[in-house]
Amino acid sequence: MEHVDSELQLGAEQIKFNDLIRRGDDFMKIEIYRNARKYYTEALGTHINDILVNEKIAGCDGLIRKESGIIISIVIAAAVIAGVVCIIMLA
Repeated sequence: MEHVDSELQLGAEQIKFNDLIRRGDDFMKIEIYRNARKYYTEALGTHINDILVNEKIAGCDGLIRKESGIIISIVIAAAVIAGVVCIIMLA
């Protein structure tokens, strides 16, 4: 009941901001960074705590870049392995 009362005291934009941040944080916990970034970007539109939101977006961007680098490395390694297998089979 106390939670409901405190929610009623907040403005609509603050409630929306809190919800968007909560959703973004939930996606961060399960390492789905692009979805987290989407919710943080929506929260940025409320202009309630731009510094916090920009920090969260920057964190997502760093993790997305890292994730992309890992995927590229895996694809390159798979291509090299496939090439070696082809060479061995042709020899």
